[in-house]
Amino acid sequence: MEKEENKVLFNLEKKPLKSEREEIRKKRINILKIIMLCVFFLCVGLYLGFYAYKTIHPIYKNTSLTTLSEIEYAMDNFWLYSPEHENLKQELEDKAMYGMSQYEEDPYTTYMSAEDMNSFSSSINMNYVGIGVQYTTENDIAIVTKVFKDSPAEKAGIIEGDIIKAVDGTPIEGLDSDAIKELVLGEAGTEVIITVQRNAENLDLSVIRGAINSSAYAYPENDYLILEISSFGEGTAKEVMKYLDAYSEYRKLIIDMRNDGGGYQTAVRELCGLFIGPNEVYLRQRDVKGREYVDTTPADSKLYDGFEKIIILTNNDTASAAEVFTIVMKEKVKNVTLVGETTYGKGVIQSNKLLSNGGALKLTTYYWYSPDGVSIDKVGIKPDVEVRMPEIFYQYYYNMEEDEKYEIDSVSRANSIAQMVLEMLGYDINRTDGYFDSSLAEALIKYKGENGLGAIASLDKETYDYLISEARRQLAKNPELDLQMLKAKELLNED
Repeated sequence: MEKEENKVLFNLEKKPLKSEREEIRKKRINILKIIMLCVFFLCVGLYLGFYAYKTIHPIYKNTSLTTLSEIEYAMDNFWLYSPEHENLKQELEDKAMYGMSQYEEDPYTTYMSAEDMNSFSSSINMNYVGIGVQYTTENDIAIVTKVFKDSPAEKAGIIEGDIIKAVDGTPIEGLDSDAIKELVLGEAGTEVIITVQRNAENLDLSVIRGAINSSAYAYPENDYLILEISSFGEGTAKEVMKYLDAYSEYRKLIIDMRNDGGGYQTAVRELCGLFIGPNEVYLRQRDVKGREYVDTTPADSKLYDGFEKIIILTNNDTASAAEVFTIVMKEKVKNVTLVGETTYGKGVIQSNKLLSNGGALKLTTYYWYSPDGVSIDKVGIKPDVEVRMPEIFYQYYYNMEEDEKYEIDSVSRANSIAQMVLEMLGYDINRTDGYFDSSLAEALIKYKGENGLGAIASLDKETYDYLISEARRQLAKNPELDLQMLKAKELLNED
């Protein structure tokens, strides 16, 4: 109440009672609940409607998936050829992973499917069920380059230089090495018929498949031991120990590392331990963050240090773990000489990252360095004594067609190969550039006459294949043509 000139003023605004205010609050809460329920049912209705629509029109399901999943769904459901693929989803996933892991600056990083993993492990460990040969596929010609000692292939009579023509009657011309391997491999104790061309004759050889385990092989010759190491697998060190124990009286050693493409780091660690002893630094590594690590040989390494001279043979295909072993031997073992050619130059290490689908990502993770800190990446290891093989050894063979034929004054790749082979075999050849001159004509007349091919001055497919087979066999079996091994033996015999 206010006084103004003796007048009394009253505030007439109505104030609700406490009970009335509570009633209003409850009404507002109820209204809010109703609104929230309406919104909830609206959302549920929209979701159920969208779900039903997707069920009727399944292609719209892709809107909630990644692009890769969209492609997978479309290929699986709408691709015309999908019924021809038994496990298309897995194939698509593998293709995507292969693509994601390919980079030009790193040829070693790659995705490996579960099947690739098994094949990779078998190839390194050299333990699989097969026949026991190595072969090269060049221009549709599959030529046996090595037959493992005591293998099913050796027992069946397969020899270096044989040209594989068929497996169990299936012609292999045009197939890559993986496809040929699929035909050759099988269960232990089963028979496989390998058809080979040897000179001008085709032979069907029965081979009983068996377990192959031959990453290392050694044999004595004169007063020295020759040790061949094909790869660095899980059991390589134990195989080498077996031979070094069996031939412990030999004080001179040739280690043939040619064509050894490497293998597991654990294997090279164990093998280095045999020659430099336990707890010795054999490898230094640096990762992507610049962190450096030092690896040492096993503490329980058995040391074989009684050799007066060691010669290590290398070539351009000596790579990876084989290069680690080679440079460790050069830096940390006395009286080691490298003979042959500069190695491949792989100065990085890969690690296998296992994936949930059974495959793996083979990922380049480290640069590696020798015990003295030397990197061989992209430069390789240069031999102390450089020796090249006969020129034919480095050639890729041209595949002649059945109707091809070359005579005097013609020019072809086939002529060049024939000239190099005949020269290697001791025939008088004036040139090897592919021009068919009189010296090639005379050599062919003599060679074909000696081998029942008709003494004619021409080069046909039969004669050409005969020459290729002969070249491989001579390179594998004729010690006079292995110029690198000859030099190694010569150095061992020097005072």
